[in-house]
Amino acid sequence: MRNSKKIQYILSLLTYIGLIVIMVLRSPDSVSKHDVYASYFTYILNGFLWTILISLCVFVLSFIFGGIMFLGSISKVSYFRYLVKHWTYFMFGSPLLVIVIIFYFFVGPNLLAMNSKLFLGLLALTLYFAPFMMKVYEGAYNSIDKKQFLVCDMFGFTKFQMYYYIIFPQMIRIMLPPLSGNLANVIKSSSLLYLIGFQELYYTLTNVQSKSFAYTQGYILMIVLYLIITIPLIKLSELLEKRIKL
Repeated sequence: MRNSKKIQYILSLLTYIGLIVIMVLRSPDSVSKHDVYASYFTYILNGFLWTILISLCVFVLSFIFGGIMFLGSISKVSYFRYLVKHWTYFMFGSPLLVIVIIFYFFVGPNLLAMNSKLFLGLLALTLYFAPFMMKVYEGAYNSIDKKQFLVCDMFGFTKFQMYYYIIFPQMIRIMLPPLSGNLANVIKSSSLLYLIGFQELYYTLTNVQSKSFAYTQGYILMIVLYLIITIPLIKLSELLEKRIKL
């Protein structure tokens, strides 16, 4: 039974690989330009590393801002709750492509008096994904048994002690699987920084495509490189879900 599953697993992979090979072989530039990307190795590697670095920074910063937004969403002060609510609606209802353009061409020069592609790109992605992170906090918080709050109050815990020692450790445990999924989304979304000319992976590969006209190889290489980053995260998410047994 186990061997049968392995064989079917391998066959399914070979099916996709076969389809990719057919597309490559039927491409008019598949033979004459098969090794053009090797000469741009350093340039592409630089974009690949920038994608990883940007994604990790956005993930950490959006996780922090998402936590701040979550605290605002459960605040007793209505002003903070409404601030979070309006920002969440705005980001959920706006395409990330538009957000990146707005931050670089309008927010940066007019509000912040700067035009740094790196900073404004980070800011746009961070503030876009912060509400999504907040929802992860919110889901974990709502899954905590409310009786625990009563027990903490009965034993005289302060708010800080209750959240620091009891609530947040449980929330982090619940949040791990969806967080790895959010990181995968951040990595894929970082490609939109090409709109402002930042040299991440998508930008570098499309630049090589425009110079070499080897478009088929470029898009296949692009998919492979993104999968190299994201597939381990997906597997990590699956492993965490099994260990935590939600």
